[in-house]
Amino acid sequence: MPNLLTKKIIVIAILALMLLIPLDMILSKISERSHYLEQARASVAESWTSEQKVIVPILVVPYTTEKKIEVWDKQLKEKVWQMRTEKKQRYFEADRLQINADIAQATRSKGIYRVPVYNSLISISGLFNRERLQNFFQETQKNHPNMVIGQAFIAVSISDPRGINSVPQFSWQGQPLKIKPGTLITQSPQGVHSLLPKDQFKKEKVKITNSKKTNLNFELSIDLRGMESLSFVPVGNESRLTVQSSWPHPQFEGSFLPVTYSIDQSGYKAEWKTTSFASNISNKLYQCQKAQCDALMYSAYGVKHIEPVDVYLQSERSVKYGILFIGLSFIAFFIFEIVKKLPIHPIQYALVGVAIAVFYLLLVSLSEHIRFATAYLVSTLCCVLLLLFYLRYVLQNIRLALAFSGMFSVLYAVLYVIISAEDFAFLMGGLLSFISLVIVMFTTRHINWFDISEQVKSGASRPPRV
Repeated sequence: MPNLLTKKIIVIAILALMLLIPLDMILSKISERSHYLEQARASVAESWTSEQKVIVPILVVPYTTEKKIEVWDKQLKEKVWQMRTEKKQRYFEADRLQINADIAQATRSKGIYRVPVYNSLISISGLFNRERLQNFFQETQKNHPNMVIGQAFIAVSISDPRGINSVPQFSWQGQPLKIKPGTLITQSPQGVHSLLPKDQFKKEKVKITNSKKTNLNFELSIDLRGMESLSFVPVGNESRLTVQSSWPHPQFEGSFLPVTYSIDQSGYKAEWKTTSFASNISNKLYQCQKAQCDALMYSAYGVKHIEPVDVYLQSERSVKYGILFIGLSFIAFFIFEIVKKLPIHPIQYALVGVAIAVFYLLLVSLSEHIRFATAYLVSTLCCVLLLLFYLRYVLQNIRLALAFSGMFSVLYAVLYVIISAEDFAFLMGGLLSFISLVIVMFTTRHINWFDISEQVKSGASRPPRV
């Protein structure tokens, strides 16, 4: 038959395991509240805008050609040759492209939830090489002498055009042109476009006497709002993208990372540089011309504004250390009970464990209405003061009660540092577990558990202490 000490250890272990049930229920509640936050974000995205992806710029030149085909003539009952007109479009990327985006962060509320959104001022400038464009059409005209060039236009694809706050401003060769909604591109119809002058491209070869005359310059400015993410597909042989904002927690994402960036508490600034050798933009644009735009869409890159550690993630991290807190408190009580020979009832163990579990419930509920740091401080004070009041009578010594309450305060402080860390949370949690084990083993190194078992066994017949 196991002695009383073994039985008590088993009971304490069972109590600790049973306290996993309320901790798991609190984790489920955190997951539920986090789901409500995602619903709030989706609701804001419906009325505001969602993440934005901008494809800029695409020069589209429509043209028609005549093709001789053989068809069956029902009247003549034989095949005859006929001329058919074919309408086509040719997409061109810019030779050089510069994109600057200045993002201003804001928030929108949905019930108790605050969702981060942004307004961005985007300025785009670049140039197309006139000689390269005309060479293409001259080569095409050799095979199709009756080719007719239509009115070209510049298209800018925007994933959610509801975010366009004002009429974009566009100039071509220094002349302002009107911007119209839609891209006129079947594969990506959402966005804006601007028709270029009708006589922009001619069939005859132009003698190049001045290199500046070979460039077709343009400038575009867009006031665009969105939520969380802003990415670009710069359609240019040499592209530069500069993004800056006052948001201190950016996450760079996409096909390319910035070549230079700086991040501090006042915000960030990042710059990307790409060439056609790395992006293969010409081939992707050619595939998009053939209605296969997936490769072009997936070549976007930009920035996402993130919460480094949101309240639900912080709460979830803290709850995962709950069993460690409960274990440490039970071990401390048990050692104190053995050393001081002051019996502590399993119900008193359970009440202390429940108080620790309730701390996390307080933390989650308060953090939805006030700052997480303030909610953590209030929850810690409530639980520590409750434990101080209760342990004063359990331990029958105010100094011991203060010591135990101070130990809990230190543990809560260490836990806050762990859950606030972005990159070292797991490492710090492992170190806390190891240090706790070291303290327990060091404290109990001189205890003779066989003697204690005999003492408990011999004192089993003694009347319980009231």
